[in-house]
Formats: sequence, C-alpha cells, structure tokens
Amino acid sequence: MENYFNRIVELFVKSDISPSLQADFYRWLADEKFSREKEEALRNLWEKMVENRNIESETSANTWHSLANVHKRIRERQGNAHRKLLRFWQISAACLVIAFISTFYFTHTTKREAADLIEQYVPVAGMGHLTLPDGTEVQMNSTATLLYPEQFSGKNRSVYLIGEANFKVARNEKMPFIVKSNDFQVTALGTEFNLKAYPGDSTLSATLLSGSVEVRFNNLMSAQVLKPNEQLTYNKFTKTESIHRPDISEVTAWQRGELIFKSTSLGEIIAVLERRYPYSFVYALSSLKEDKYTFRFKENTSLTEVMDIIIRVSGSIKYRIEDDKCYITSI
Repeated sequence: MENYFNRIVELFVKSDISPSLQADFYRWLADEKFSREKEEALRNLWEKMVENRNIESETSANTWHSLANVHKRIRERQGNAHRKLLRFWQISAACLVIAFISTFYFTHTTKREAADLIEQYVPVAGMGHLTLPDGTEVQMNSTATLLYPEQFSGKNRSVYLIGEANFKVARNEKMPFIVKSNDFQVTALGTEFNLKAYPGDSTLSATLLSGSVEVRFNNLMSAQVLKPNEQLTYNKFTKTESIHRPDISEVTAWQRGELIFKSTSLGEIIAVLERRYPYSFVYALSSLKEDKYTFRFKENTSLTEVMDIIIRVSGSIKYRIEDDKCYITSI
C-alpha cells in the first residue's frame, strides 16, 4: 500500500483543485516537517508520470517551464532577508502536481470534488484538542498531524492522521467517519476510539472505547471489526496482527499526561521520550540492549526524573543533559 504521504499527494492530483487550495497544498509540501516522506511521495509521483510514454515529452516540457515560474515566485515570497535555499523537491513540488494533473489524471480519471484541507500539527511535548466540522472531537498526542476538510461532503467523512489521536465521533449513519493512516484505516459511524500510527513505530494500533469500528490493514486487504475494549495491533514489518483486551486506562494515559511503558525496549522508550520532551536525543541505537522494561510515570514528571529511574533499573546506560540535548551512552 502506498503510504500516508502518497495518499495525500494523490488525493490532490486526482481532484479538481481550486487556486486557494493549490496554494495551501504547496505550502504543506514546502514545509520542513516530514520532508523525507514527502520527498519519497513526490518521487513516486514522478515515476508514475514518466511511465506513461505518450505524455512523457510534453510533461517534461511543461514541468520545467513551470519549475522556472515556481522558483521565481518562491524567491519573491521569501524576500531578500533570511532567504533560505530550498531543496529541489520543495521548489518543484507544485510543478509536478500541475504537470500530473494536466497530462495524466485528467485523461484517466473522472472529475472529483475537493474540499479545502486544514492541517493541525501538535509540536513536541504538546497536546492538541479540536472539534471537526461534523462535531467530532479529537484529542491529539505530541508530534501528531491531522489533515481534514474544511467541510465534509460526499459519501463519507475522511481524515488523515500521522501519530496518535483519540476520536469521539459524531454519529451520522449516512456518512461513515474514516481515519486513514499508513497501511491502516478505521471506519466508524458514532463511537470513540484511539488510533496510534507514528511513522517510525513498528506497530500500529486501534483501540475501541465504545461503539463499533472496522479496522483495515495489510494493504487494506484484511479487516477486523472491534468490540468495545478491544485493541488491534498490526506489525508493519512482519505483517501480523493480534487482538486483545488492554487496560483502557493505560491506552488513554497519554491524554492525562502520563507515560506508561509495558515490556518496552530502550530504543522504543527513547522514541516516545523524543516526542514527549523538547530535547534532541543523541545515542547509538546499536549500543542499546534489547531487554524489555515496564515503567509508569505520572503527569509532569521531568526528563531528569524519568532518565534517573531508567538508568537505575536498566543498569546498562548513562546520560547527561546539555542545553536542549540528552546524550545517552552505554556503560
């Protein structure tokens, strides 16, 4: 399955995009957040475009002509002060989309409606709350990104999530609510569920708190309907899934500011701490042992307190904090 970023890019290139939406989409592409993933999505887009031999020469001409214009506009918007040299993919992002729309999808797909998408991003160590246009309430964990339309229209209510969020879905039996992420899709009518889908994690999980949801995974070829208090966990690398009944208070602990680790490796713990605290962690993953640990930290526990306990229990690492960096080394 194409990842989240491919889906977002193709959402736009398969749609009739208004000028205002084009501007919003270009700004999203040029943003530094998740630049590697966006670059890969654009590379996939380019490869699909040049596979069509009948349009290749015309596409290339249109693309490079657009590139010059876009490059000029970007430089004008940045101004003379604090000008930053953008990478090639950032400058050419708009050109690729324009070329793809004009030469491929308009000849191979039907015209689709497109609503303006809004991006909500929660920074490191933060937590976000918002109400979607249909009344659905969303609580987002740190470094999570949610894209949703300005107004829901059509047969369903689709949003796109990177990271972790809790959804209290406004009931509408005529318009299912769909959360899409990397190789994961959750469909609900009116319910509450927690979805965790960070790009760097090996597993994705959906936990149903109330109501009923269908979870699709494994290239969307597999599906499971969850009952209340059930959690489906899917491993992206082994392509295996499991359903169990977790402690719901632990699943929702992040909403209360708590940190809970159960049978978790040091590498996985550090990945969570990087999202929770405004520090850059400097360490060699290969130097960390694969032992599993269980910890529970209350709300507002400082990073120093967390690390002191971890090193005391593990006995295999030491740390030091300097400015905004946390250095972790093996003993």
